[in-house]
Amino acid sequence: MQAKFDEILLLIAEELIDESQRGLIAFDAFFNNVMFHEVAHGLGIKNTITGLGTVREALRDVNAALEEAKADILGLYMITELHDRGDIDVDLESQYVTFMASIFRSVRFGASSAHGRANMICFNHFREYGAFTRDEQTGTYRVNFEEMREAMTSLAAKILVLQGDGNYNAAWNFLNNNGVVSPELQADLDRLAEKGIPIDITFRQGVEVLGL
Repeated sequence: MQAKFDEILLLIAEELIDESQRGLIAFDAFFNNVMFHEVAHGLGIKNTITGLGTVREALRDVNAALEEAKADILGLYMITELHDRGDIDVDLESQYVTFMASIFRSVRFGASSAHGRANMICFNHFREYGAFTRDEQTGTYRVNFEEMREAMTSLAAKILVLQGDGNYNAAWNFLNNNGVVSPELQADLDRLAEKGIPIDITFRQGVEVLGL
């Protein structure tokens, strides 16, 4: 995780995050976002409340991307709630800006990846709620904290209701309307590729590395 933060996230932030907020990008926030993402997988709704069986069975091929989106946004929601209750000591602005930078990292996995589509959902929902502002001159993004908090809460609620209802058509429409990359975002992602910023880290491993 430290390697991904140092070699990918920080470089993405230098290219796409507004200079005034780059100082809020922090490894602890990145670690928290990923950790609570995994915690969120274990929470939420596993069985529909409409008698359609499990969420996985009801939502079929759209389940994976929607579940990853739930984990992303519910993880951030839990961090916020635990902070407000005084249970954890974190800088929420750092959490939100680092989360925004992480969206650009994961969107690059592409539409064939559940994680990639999940982050497209987050990005498009945030844009709809004005959770960030894009500077046309610099091509950088600045988080609007109050709007992002509102967008986070509404997206978490939307996904949990979709899962609980198990309505495949509604979930399919939501995913296909929101899980897309706009031409503007694609152009920004292309800038990352032009800078040579890797999409992921590949670790050398196996018997040869171990000297066996």
